[in-house]
Amino acid sequence: MLTVEEARQRMLDTITVLPTEAVGILDSLGMVLAEDVYACENIPPFHNSAMDGFAVVAADMVDVSKARPVRLSIVETIQAGYAPTANIQRGNAARIMTGAMMPEGADAVVMKEVTESEGEQVTIFEGVDPDENVRFTGESVKQGDLVMSQGKLIRPQEIAMFASLNRSEVEVYRRPKVAVVSTGDELTPLGEPLAAGKIRDSNRYGICAQIEEAGCYPIDMGIARDDEAETEHKFRKALEGADALITSGGVSVGEFDVVKTVLSKLGEINFWRVAMKPGKPQAYGIADGKPIFGLPGNPVSSLVVFELFVRPALLKMGGHSELLRPTFKAVLEEDVSNRDGRVSFMRSVITSRDGKYYAKTTGPQGSGILHSLVLANGFIVIPAGATIAAGETVEAQLMG
Repeated sequence: MLTVEEARQRMLDTITVLPTEAVGILDSLGMVLAEDVYACENIPPFHNSAMDGFAVVAADMVDVSKARPVRLSIVETIQAGYAPTANIQRGNAARIMTGAMMPEGADAVVMKEVTESEGEQVTIFEGVDPDENVRFTGESVKQGDLVMSQGKLIRPQEIAMFASLNRSEVEVYRRPKVAVVSTGDELTPLGEPLAAGKIRDSNRYGICAQIEEAGCYPIDMGIARDDEAETEHKFRKALEGADALITSGGVSVGEFDVVKTVLSKLGEINFWRVAMKPGKPQAYGIADGKPIFGLPGNPVSSLVVFELFVRPALLKMGGHSELLRPTFKAVLEEDVSNRDGRVSFMRSVITSRDGKYYAKTTGPQGSGILHSLVLANGFIVIPAGATIAAGETVEAQLMG
């Protein structure tokens, strides 16, 4: 069997990044920038006040205090969005609002809270130094500066910066469109009566949610029955409109060969046995240049394999450079044993206390116990054949 690391690297080595596209900045959230972005103008474009107060000449403020206030003449009121008209001389001040353009001659702003004004006079009870409470031209970025580099993940703050730079569109790596097909005669769609021997089709919904959580577009293709012609038609149709295909079920030893047969007809598909629990049986390959991921049918196995293998692949397709969630050490709050010959990813509740992480499992860890994932917020990684006592540390990671 392949190790988790071997299987994941083999897969990632075959994944290519999708082409780029220009999108509106509000549509770029969560996408990866595909161009270098330079400032075409200074931000801010002019010296402005950092607060409501009075623009003054700092030389008038030497040794000013409550005991020794200074009284100045107000020659102008400057609102944000309007250019000043007066030149501030010593002995004068301009009433100024936050963000308003600094007038010529003034080199500091006294905040309103340490002043008293009456008519056209202001009394100041606290001094300021030159440049105090002033935002300067190009203080954030200067014209010509490289503001963001290709490969940067776009968050709300990047979108705000695009707007500040007068950019309504940016070039990004395209979000993958991922088709999802559940397979098997045993599956019953939502809303229908559950007949004897049948189960609900939960995997498809969980996988679609995982795709969306990874910043991609899920395409729900429904259920493919255990019929080779129907399954092949559905898989081929799914690939026509998507960048990748995920199937659920039909890759384990002893199951009907319909899924395996169809996947093998689509392209170069490898059926792997990975030394992990849950999720040993998997399939991965390429058809028409598009990756196909064959996930196990057990609900926990399906969701865990997506987290460890499919999610990194989809992130790479979308231009991301950080593909794996961070791992860290957590202190076990119970004894844990893994008598299997495979590494075990145990669903756990991970908490943080006093600067350390602590972990305890969510109970029975069977691959069909979906509730074990509902209770969990992460995994702990237990090596094959290991018994680890409470108080010892294990590798852990949080889920999305």
